[in-house]
Amino acid sequence: MEDELEPSLRPPTQIQGRILLLTICAAGIGGTFQFGYNLSIINAPTSHIQEFTNETWQARTGEPLSDHLVLLVWSIIVSLYPLGGLFGALLAGPLAITLGRKKSLLVNNIFVVLAAILFGFSRKAGSFEMIMLGRLLVGVSAALQRLRGSGDLARELEELEEERAACQGRRARRPWEMFQHRVLRRQVTSLVVLGSAMELCGNDLMYAYASSVFRKAGVPEAKVQYAIIGTGSCELLTAIVSCVAVERMGRRMLLISGYSLMTCWGSIFTVALCLQSSFPWTLYLAVACIFASILSFGIGPAGVTGILATELFDQMARPAACVVGGALMWIMLFLVSLGFPFVMEALSHFFYVPFLGVCACGAIYTGLFLPETKGKTLQEISEELHRLNFPRRAQGPTWKSPEVIQSTEL
Repeated sequence: MEDELEPSLRPPTQIQGRILLLTICAAGIGGTFQFGYNLSIINAPTSHIQEFTNETWQARTGEPLSDHLVLLVWSIIVSLYPLGGLFGALLAGPLAITLGRKKSLLVNNIFVVLAAILFGFSRKAGSFEMIMLGRLLVGVSAALQRLRGSGDLARELEELEEERAACQGRRARRPWEMFQHRVLRRQVTSLVVLGSAMELCGNDLMYAYASSVFRKAGVPEAKVQYAIIGTGSCELLTAIVSCVAVERMGRRMLLISGYSLMTCWGSIFTVALCLQSSFPWTLYLAVACIFASILSFGIGPAGVTGILATELFDQMARPAACVVGGALMWIMLFLVSLGFPFVMEALSHFFYVPFLGVCACGAIYTGLFLPETKGKTLQEISEELHRLNFPRRAQGPTWKSPEVIQSTEL
């Protein structure tokens, strides 16, 4: 009978529950699903797109492309997605202000539809450039949606009100001003270093170039697709575990342990690649290390890095920090996606070594310079960061003169 009731007669909790469910579905399917799908789907048709590019060029000029140029075109096709993401990140703020968030999301779907049309008719038109443009447009449409978790909402609102009162009368900072003030030195450095490490550690490349990585590890061609499914399963598992781990272990510990474990698994993976011609069983060890590295990344850096901008910066600097962090993420992903095929070709079995260095640096920097934010209010975090940015002021004088006695009783 409840389903037959008019919406106005239904209990408020039931209506709110349905709205929440629809919001989760819309945010998930329209947000992170779009990002993950378009990041990883490109690796499956790798050989088909490369063959199509070569055939198209040969039909136009009468000569085939060299292997090096085919690899270059392929890396450009893959890396145009994060480049489009950079443009989308820069457009998101002005578009939201002009049209509002709801209309912006609706307009955003136009990019997805145009990209699908370009992909679908690229072969009939004999144009691999249409695939490039489609990747760029689908990158523009990529949006990362975040929903707040469960917790004490009243307490969070109280903290926000305290922060608003502390920022009263101050002007919101612009993105370029973030690098000019010493008061934000530690926060901006952490945002740049850890944001770059998140993209340069090589985890996202496991999705964009998964088939190439598994072939390099010695996985038979018929089993590559099953291994790729395993990477997605690991990512799904980490999404569930990280929600619990981030509040229990703390941000700092998760980053240190995540990058440290990735360094460990990457080292074993490199050794397994070097020994695969002598010991066939190292194939399974290499695949296991890939899965373990994805798990370590998902529980640690992936679950923590995204919230650094909201916890390290106050309300006056937070919007600019999100712009800087978003732009940095897409730039680094573009660069690493463009260069990865050539790194793999040049370094052979040692192609993962540069990423090991990034993971090690991420763990060291976090251990030495990043304060813990778990269980602290926004004001407490700001005060601690202020002490770190101005250590001499925070310490104060080490000696005080005795109190001066102005008069005495006789």
